[in-house]
Amino acid sequence: MAHRAEAVISNMVFVQFHPTALADEGLPLKPTKTRENAFLITEAVRGDGGILYNLVMERFMPLYDKRAELAPRDVVARSIDDQLKKHNGKYVLLDISHKPKHQILSHFPNIAAECLRHGLDITQQPIPVVPAAHYMCGGVRAGLEGETNVKGLYVAGEVACTGLHGANRLASNSLLEALVFARRAVQPSINHMKSFRIDRGASISWARPTMPKSLGDVILNNIVRRTREVRKELQSIMWKYVGIVRSTVRLQTAEKRIGELELEWETYLFQNGWQPTMVGLEACEMRNLFCFAKLVVSSALARHESRGLHYTIDFPHLEESKRLPTIIFPSSPVNSTWS
Repeated sequence: MAHRAEAVISNMVFVQFHPTALADEGLPLKPTKTRENAFLITEAVRGDGGILYNLVMERFMPLYDKRAELAPRDVVARSIDDQLKKHNGKYVLLDISHKPKHQILSHFPNIAAECLRHGLDITQQPIPVVPAAHYMCGGVRAGLEGETNVKGLYVAGEVACTGLHGANRLASNSLLEALVFARRAVQPSINHMKSFRIDRGASISWARPTMPKSLGDVILNNIVRRTREVRKELQSIMWKYVGIVRSTVRLQTAEKRIGELELEWETYLFQNGWQPTMVGLEACEMRNLFCFAKLVVSSALARHESRGLHYTIDFPHLEESKRLPTIIFPSSPVNSTWS
Protein backbone atom coordinates (compact mmCIF):
# COMPACT_ATOMS: atom_id res chain seq x y z
CA MET A 1 0.00 0.00 0.00
CA ALA A 2 2.87 2.35 0.85
CA HIS A 3 4.54 1.49 -2.47
CA ARG A 4 1.37 2.49 -4.34
CA ALA A 5 1.36 5.74 -2.31
CA GLU A 6 4.88 6.36 -3.73
CA ALA A 7 6.86 5.58 -0.58
CA VAL A 8 10.48 4.45 -0.97
CA ILE A 9 10.91 0.72 -0.26
CA SER A 10 14.18 -0.82 0.92
CA ASN A 11 15.79 -4.26 1.35
CA MET A 12 12.82 -6.43 0.37
CA VAL A 13 15.41 -9.02 -0.66
CA PHE A 14 16.07 -10.00 2.98
CA VAL A 15 13.35 -12.45 4.08
CA GLN A 16 14.18 -14.48 7.17
CA PHE A 17 13.22 -18.15 7.30
CA HIS A 18 12.77 -19.83 10.67
CA PRO A 19 14.67 -23.12 10.27
CA THR A 20 12.46 -25.31 12.47
CA ALA A 21 8.71 -24.98 12.06
CA LEU A 22 6.67 -28.05 13.00
CA ALA A 23 6.12 -30.14 9.86
CA ASP A 24 2.51 -31.28 10.11
CA GLU A 25 3.08 -33.95 7.46
CA GLY A 26 5.49 -35.77 9.80
CA LEU A 27 3.09 -35.96 12.75
CA PRO A 28 1.44 -39.31 13.66
CA LEU A 29 -1.95 -37.56 13.87
CA LYS A 30 -2.35 -34.89 11.21
CA PRO A 31 -4.08 -31.60 12.18
CA THR A 32 -7.74 -31.66 11.15
CA LYS A 33 -7.40 -28.38 9.24
CA THR A 34 -4.55 -26.51 7.56
CA ARG A 35 -2.81 -24.07 9.88
CA GLU A 36 -2.90 -20.39 8.95
CA ASN A 37 0.55 -20.02 10.52
CA ALA A 38 3.25 -22.59 11.16
CA PHE A 39 3.83 -23.70 14.75
CA LEU A 40 7.43 -22.72 15.46
CA ILE A 41 9.85 -24.97 17.34
CA THR A 42 12.01 -22.48 19.20
CA GLU A 43 15.74 -22.27 18.51
CA ALA A 44 16.19 -22.87 22.23
CA VAL A 45 15.61 -26.58 21.51
CA ARG A 46 18.85 -26.60 19.50
CA GLY A 47 20.49 -24.40 22.10
CA ASP A 48 19.51 -26.94 24.75
CA GLY A 49 21.20 -29.78 22.87
CA GLY A 50 18.68 -30.73 20.17
CA ILE A 51 20.24 -32.56 17.20
CA LEU A 52 19.11 -32.40 13.57
CA TYR A 53 18.90 -35.61 11.53
CA ASN A 54 17.70 -36.37 8.02
CA LEU A 55 15.15 -39.12 7.48
CA VAL A 56 17.83 -41.82 7.32
CA MET A 57 18.97 -40.65 10.78
CA GLU A 58 22.24 -39.05 9.66
CA ARG A 59 23.30 -36.01 11.67
CA PHE A 60 24.02 -33.44 8.96
CA MET A 61 24.74 -30.01 10.49
CA PRO A 62 28.48 -30.68 11.13
CA LEU A 63 28.82 -31.13 7.35
CA TYR A 64 27.78 -27.51 6.77
CA ASP A 65 29.16 -25.54 9.72
CA LYS A 66 31.63 -26.16 12.53
CA ARG A 67 29.04 -24.76 14.97
CA ALA A 68 26.67 -27.56 13.90
CA GLU A 69 23.17 -27.07 15.37
CA LEU A 70 24.28 -23.80 17.01
CA ALA A 71 24.95 -22.11 13.65
CA PRO A 72 22.85 -18.97 12.84
CA ARG A 73 19.30 -19.34 11.58
CA ASP A 74 20.08 -18.62 7.94
CA VAL A 75 22.86 -21.25 7.88
CA VAL A 76 20.64 -23.88 9.52
CA ALA A 77 17.73 -23.07 7.19
CA ARG A 78 19.95 -23.40 4.09
CA SER A 79 21.41 -26.67 5.40
CA ILE A 80 17.95 -28.16 5.98
CA ASP A 81 16.85 -26.93 2.54
CA ASP A 82 19.86 -28.69 0.98
CA GLN A 83 19.05 -31.94 2.82
CA LEU A 84 15.42 -31.81 1.69
CA LYS A 85 16.51 -31.41 -1.93
CA LYS A 86 19.18 -34.11 -1.75
CA HIS A 87 16.85 -36.69 -0.21
CA ASN A 88 13.62 -35.46 -1.84
CA GLY A 89 12.19 -35.10 1.67
CA LYS A 90 9.43 -32.97 3.11
CA TYR A 91 10.96 -32.52 6.56
CA VAL A 92 13.94 -33.37 8.74
CA LEU A 93 14.02 -34.45 12.41
CA LEU A 94 14.98 -32.45 15.49
CA ASP A 95 15.73 -34.75 18.42
CA ILE A 96 15.88 -33.66 22.07
CA SER A 97 14.80 -37.04 23.50
CA HIS A 98 18.31 -37.84 24.79
CA LYS A 99 17.81 -35.19 27.49
CA PRO A 100 16.11 -36.03 30.84
CA LYS A 101 12.32 -36.09 30.52
CA HIS A 102 11.73 -33.62 33.37
CA GLN A 103 14.16 -31.16 31.75
CA ILE A 104 12.41 -31.35 28.36
CA LEU A 105 8.95 -30.85 29.87
CA SER A 106 10.06 -27.97 32.11
CA HIS A 107 11.96 -26.16 29.34
CA PHE A 108 9.51 -26.74 26.46
CA PRO A 109 6.02 -27.34 27.91
CA ASN A 110 4.10 -25.71 25.03
CA ILE A 111 6.00 -27.59 22.32
CA ALA A 112 5.59 -30.88 24.21
CA ALA A 113 1.84 -30.27 24.62
CA GLU A 114 1.28 -29.28 20.97
CA CYS A 115 3.18 -32.34 19.69
CA LEU A 116 1.39 -34.66 22.13
CA ARG A 117 -1.95 -33.40 20.78
CA HIS A 118 -0.88 -34.93 17.47
CA GLY A 119 0.39 -38.21 18.87
CA LEU A 120 4.09 -37.33 19.21
CA ASP A 121 5.96 -37.53 22.53
CA ILE A 122 9.07 -35.35 22.22
CA THR A 123 10.62 -37.01 25.28
CA GLN A 124 10.69 -40.25 23.26
CA GLN A 125 10.54 -39.25 19.58
CA PRO A 126 12.18 -36.68 17.27
CA ILE A 127 10.18 -33.68 16.07
CA PRO A 128 9.53 -33.32 12.30
CA VAL A 129 10.60 -29.81 11.25
CA VAL A 130 10.85 -27.73 8.08
CA PRO A 131 11.87 -24.09 7.42
CA ALA A 132 9.12 -21.47 7.20
CA ALA A 133 9.06 -17.82 6.09
CA HIS A 134 9.35 -15.81 9.28
CA TYR A 135 10.30 -12.11 9.22
CA MET A 136 10.76 -9.34 6.67
CA CYS A 137 13.89 -7.28 7.39
CA GLY A 138 13.10 -4.78 4.65
CA GLY A 139 10.04 -2.63 4.13
CA VAL A 140 9.06 1.03 3.93
CA ARG A 141 12.20 3.12 4.30
CA ALA A 142 12.00 4.93 7.64
CA GLY A 143 13.95 7.74 9.26
CA LEU A 144 14.92 7.92 12.94
CA GLU A 145 11.39 8.97 13.93
CA GLY A 146 9.59 6.48 11.70
CA GLU A 147 9.01 9.13 9.03
CA THR A 148 8.88 8.25 5.33
CA ASN A 149 9.23 10.27 2.14
CA VAL A 150 5.41 10.45 2.03
CA LYS A 151 4.41 13.47 4.09
CA GLY A 152 2.35 12.39 7.10
CA LEU A 153 3.10 8.66 6.74
CA TYR A 154 4.95 7.11 9.69
CA VAL A 155 5.89 3.44 9.95
CA ALA A 156 6.99 1.13 12.76
CA GLY A 157 7.40 -2.60 13.24
CA GLU A 158 7.82 -5.25 10.55
CA VAL A 159 6.39 -3.01 7.83
CA ALA A 160 9.34 -0.63 8.28
CA CYS A 161 12.93 -0.78 7.10
CA THR A 162 14.72 1.01 9.93
CA GLY A 163 18.23 -0.35 9.39
CA LEU A 164 18.18 -2.19 12.71
CA HIS A 165 18.47 -5.56 10.99
CA GLY A 166 20.82 -5.00 8.10
CA ALA A 167 20.84 -8.14 5.97
CA ASN A 168 19.83 -10.48 8.78
CA ARG A 169 17.68 -10.41 11.89
CA LEU A 170 18.79 -10.74 15.47
CA ALA A 171 15.75 -11.93 17.41
CA SER A 172 15.26 -9.05 19.86
CA ASN A 173 15.77 -6.36 17.22
CA SER A 174 12.17 -6.84 16.14
CA LEU A 175 11.13 -5.59 19.61
CA LEU A 176 13.30 -2.49 19.15
CA GLU A 177 11.74 -1.98 15.73
CA ALA A 178 8.21 -2.18 17.14
CA LEU A 179 8.57 -0.46 20.51
CA VAL A 180 11.31 2.14 20.08
CA PHE A 181 10.30 3.38 16.65
CA ALA A 182 6.59 3.35 17.50
CA ARG A 183 7.31 5.54 20.52
CA ARG A 184 9.56 7.84 18.49
CA ALA A 185 6.88 8.25 15.81
CA VAL A 186 4.09 9.32 18.16
CA GLN A 187 4.97 12.97 18.80
CA PRO A 188 5.97 13.80 15.21
CA SER A 189 2.65 12.28 14.07
CA ILE A 190 0.75 14.49 16.52
CA ASN A 191 2.75 17.56 15.52
CA HIS A 192 2.06 16.85 11.86
CA MET A 193 -1.69 16.57 12.41
CA LYS A 194 -1.75 19.83 14.38
CA SER A 195 0.19 21.78 11.78
CA PHE A 196 -1.08 20.22 8.57
CA ARG A 197 -4.32 21.32 6.95
CA ILE A 198 -6.01 18.59 4.91
CA ASP A 199 -6.84 19.61 1.37
CA ARG A 200 -10.35 18.22 1.17
CA GLY A 201 -10.72 19.54 -2.35
CA ALA A 202 -8.09 17.08 -3.60
CA SER A 203 -9.85 14.14 -1.98
CA ILE A 204 -13.06 14.83 -3.89
CA SER A 205 -11.35 13.57 -7.06
CA TRP A 206 -10.50 10.20 -5.47
CA ALA A 207 -12.56 7.27 -6.67
CA ARG A 208 -14.81 6.07 -3.87
CA PRO A 209 -14.54 2.36 -2.93
CA THR A 210 -17.67 0.34 -3.65
CA MET A 211 -18.95 -2.99 -2.36
CA PRO A 212 -19.34 -5.68 -5.04
CA LYS A 213 -22.87 -6.73 -3.97
CA SER A 214 -24.24 -5.82 -7.40
CA LEU A 215 -22.38 -8.81 -8.88
CA GLY A 216 -24.63 -11.29 -7.06
CA ASP A 217 -23.78 -14.10 -4.64
CA VAL A 218 -22.92 -16.73 -7.27
CA ILE A 219 -20.33 -14.58 -9.07
CA LEU A 220 -18.95 -13.27 -5.77
CA ASN A 221 -18.50 -16.79 -4.42
CA ASN A 222 -16.75 -17.84 -7.64
CA ILE A 223 -14.41 -14.83 -7.40
CA VAL A 224 -13.58 -15.60 -3.76
CA ARG A 225 -12.92 -19.27 -4.57
CA ARG A 226 -10.70 -18.44 -7.57
CA THR A 227 -8.83 -15.78 -5.57
CA ARG A 228 -8.05 -18.31 -2.83
CA GLU A 229 -6.74 -20.73 -5.47
CA VAL A 230 -4.55 -17.98 -6.96
CA ARG A 231 -3.23 -17.14 -3.49
CA LYS A 232 -2.07 -20.74 -3.03
CA GLU A 233 -0.48 -20.69 -6.50
CA LEU A 234 1.41 -17.50 -5.66
CA GLN A 235 2.61 -18.97 -2.35
CA SER A 236 3.82 -22.05 -4.22
CA ILE A 237 5.74 -19.94 -6.77
CA MET A 238 7.41 -17.88 -4.03
CA TRP A 239 8.39 -20.96 -2.02
CA LYS A 240 9.72 -22.84 -5.03
CA TYR A 241 11.60 -20.07 -6.83
CA VAL A 242 12.23 -17.26 -4.31
CA GLY A 243 12.92 -19.28 -1.18
CA ILE A 244 15.97 -19.97 0.96
CA VAL A 245 18.42 -20.62 -1.91
CA ARG A 246 17.97 -18.56 -5.06
CA SER A 247 19.35 -18.30 -8.58
CA THR A 248 18.94 -15.76 -11.38
CA VAL A 249 17.09 -18.25 -13.60
CA ARG A 250 14.69 -19.22 -10.80
CA LEU A 251 14.03 -15.59 -9.92
CA GLN A 252 13.36 -14.76 -13.57
CA THR A 253 11.02 -17.75 -13.76
CA ALA A 254 9.20 -16.46 -10.69
CA GLU A 255 8.94 -12.97 -12.17
CA LYS A 256 7.41 -14.36 -15.37
CA ARG A 257 4.99 -16.72 -13.63
CA ILE A 258 3.87 -14.09 -11.12
CA GLY A 259 3.16 -11.66 -13.97
CA GLU A 260 1.16 -14.28 -15.86
CA LEU A 261 -0.80 -15.32 -12.77
CA GLU A 262 -1.55 -11.72 -11.87
CA LEU A 263 -2.81 -10.93 -15.37
CA GLU A 264 -4.92 -14.10 -15.42
CA TRP A 265 -6.49 -13.25 -12.04
CA GLU A 266 -7.20 -9.63 -12.93
CA THR A 267 -8.72 -10.68 -16.28
CA TYR A 268 -10.96 -13.19 -14.49
CA LEU A 269 -12.17 -10.50 -12.07
CA PHE A 270 -12.90 -7.89 -14.70
CA GLN A 271 -14.59 -10.37 -17.04
CA ASN A 272 -16.95 -11.18 -14.17
CA GLY A 273 -17.93 -7.56 -13.68
CA TRP A 274 -15.40 -6.51 -11.05
CA GLN A 275 -14.57 -2.79 -11.13
CA PRO A 276 -11.17 -1.31 -10.07
CA THR A 277 -12.96 0.61 -7.27
CA MET A 278 -14.55 -2.50 -5.75
CA VAL A 279 -13.24 -3.77 -2.42
CA GLY A 280 -13.41 -7.18 -0.78
CA LEU A 281 -11.11 -8.81 1.78
CA GLU A 282 -9.76 -11.57 -0.48
CA ALA A 283 -9.32 -9.28 -3.50
CA CYS A 284 -7.58 -6.51 -1.54
CA GLU A 285 -5.20 -8.98 0.12
CA MET A 286 -4.47 -10.69 -3.20
CA ARG A 287 -3.73 -7.36 -4.83
CA ASN A 288 -1.25 -6.52 -2.05
CA LEU A 289 0.34 -9.98 -2.18
CA PHE A 290 1.05 -9.66 -5.89
CA CYS A 291 2.62 -6.25 -5.33
CA PHE A 292 4.67 -7.56 -2.39
CA ALA A 293 5.88 -10.64 -4.28
CA LYS A 294 7.09 -8.51 -7.19
CA LEU A 295 8.97 -6.19 -4.83
CA VAL A 296 10.80 -9.15 -3.27
CA VAL A 297 11.67 -10.71 -6.65
CA SER A 298 12.89 -7.46 -8.23
CA SER A 299 15.01 -6.72 -5.14
CA ALA A 300 16.54 -10.20 -5.27
CA LEU A 301 17.36 -9.86 -8.97
CA ALA A 302 19.04 -6.51 -8.32
CA ARG A 303 21.47 -7.83 -5.66
CA HIS A 304 24.42 -9.57 -7.34
CA GLU A 305 25.98 -11.07 -4.21
CA SER A 306 25.06 -13.29 -1.28
CA ARG A 307 24.60 -11.40 1.96
CA GLY A 308 22.76 -12.33 5.15
CA LEU A 309 19.37 -13.79 4.28
CA HIS A 310 19.86 -13.49 0.51
CA TYR A 311 21.79 -16.46 -0.86
CA THR A 312 22.09 -16.99 -4.61
CA ILE A 313 24.13 -19.73 -6.26
CA ASP A 314 25.07 -17.36 -9.14
CA PHE A 315 26.76 -14.88 -6.77
CA PRO A 316 27.68 -17.01 -3.75
CA HIS A 317 30.13 -14.58 -2.14
CA LEU A 318 29.69 -11.40 -0.15
CA GLU A 319 30.94 -8.31 -2.02
CA GLU A 320 31.84 -5.34 0.17
CA SER A 321 31.30 -2.95 -2.74
CA LYS A 322 27.61 -4.00 -2.74
CA ARG A 323 26.95 -3.26 0.94
CA LEU A 324 24.39 -0.52 0.13
CA PRO A 325 20.65 -1.20 0.66
CA THR A 326 18.50 -2.42 -2.22
CA ILE A 327 16.24 0.58 -2.85
CA ILE A 328 12.99 0.59 -4.84
CA PHE A 329 11.87 4.11 -5.72
CA PRO A 330 8.26 4.94 -6.62
CA SER A 331 7.54 3.73 -10.12
CA SER A 332 5.63 5.42 -12.89
CA PRO A 333 1.95 4.35 -12.95
CA VAL A 334 2.14 4.07 -16.74
CA ASN A 335 1.63 0.51 -17.99
CA SER A 336 1.31 -0.81 -14.45
CA THR A 337 -1.25 -3.46 -13.54
CA TRP A 338 -4.20 -2.87 -11.24
CA SER A 339 -2.33 -4.73 -8.47
